[in-house]
Order: sequence, then structure tokens, then C-alpha cells
Amino acid sequence: MKRKIAISLTIVAIIVSIFSIWYFMPKRYSETVNGVYYQLGTEGIVEHIKVHLDGKLQNHINGKRTFKGVIDFEGSKVPQIPKDRTELELQYDGHIFTTIFNAFRIIDDKGRIEPDIFTYGWVYTDDKFSEFTIKVMNDDNQWSPSNGHMITAPAKDRQEAMKRSQELIKAFEGK
Repeated sequence: MKRKIAISLTIVAIIVSIFSIWYFMPKRYSETVNGVYYQLGTEGIVEHIKVHLDGKLQNHINGKRTFKGVIDFEGSKVPQIPKDRTELELQYDGHIFTTIFNAFRIIDDKGRIEPDIFTYGWVYTDDKFSEFTIKVMNDDNQWSPSNGHMITAPAKDRQEAMKRSQELIKAFEGK
């Protein structure tokens, strides 16, 4: 009888170990999400865009998810990064606020780089990293609540984007 219990416990321990390794191992995350780029205070500036995320998503024992990778935006009006910059990075650490940035500027045609931080925007997201809104910085590295630009995804239109954005920012401010 003791032998059966020991074998059963060993099998359960092996199954739990295999599941844990699979669950906590970083997984490739490559998604394209439809969103909306818009300006606060101005009804006319709206564009449907695509947000490309490519990196690693990882679950943690505390229930949080982290993401480390690159982000890119596809749209004609959405601000693009300057040509002399490396790719935009998103390092989400499981909290509902982070920044989109790149840390290097390309200094010559050979691809050499030098440290020079460029902030694209501030990101507010949910705990599952399934929806987000971005306050896009202007050329002066500022953002205004009266006429600032926003990117929200997933969203089909301006109203849905604004509602989701308000919920995400309010969740951050409430914590």
C-alpha cells in the first residue's frame, strides 16, 4: 500500500513539474492587433492602425505576465520613429504601466550605435496584457490631456478606444 502511494505521489510530482516548466517558460509572442490612433479634443483626427508586437511573453508565480520585445505601428498618420533610431522596445514587467522607448541612435551607415534614449509613449495595460492604450509623446517629449495623441488597441472606433483608454488609465491611477 505504501508503495502505491509513493508511486502515485511521484507521478503527480512529475506531472506538476512538467506543467510548471511549460507554464513558466517564456513563450514567443507575435501578434498584430487592430487599434485606433486619435487626438483628444479633436474629433477629426482618427486612423485605424495595426500594432505589431514581437517578443517573449512569460507567466510568473505571482500571477503576473511580463513581455519583452519590439513594437511597431502601421498607419499613415501615426507617428513613426526617426530614421536614425533602433526599433522601439516594450518591456512590460507585470504592472499596468510602462514606457515604449528605444535606447540607441544609429550614428553612421555601418550601423554603429550610441546610447541615446527616445521615449515614444507611456503604456497602460491590463493584467493579462490583452488590451492597452498609449499616450504618444509629441516632438517636445510632452503629452497634453487636452490635445494629446493616443493609440488604443484592440478598438474598432474612437468611442470604443476612448472608453477602453479611460478604464485602463483609471485602473492605474486607482492603484
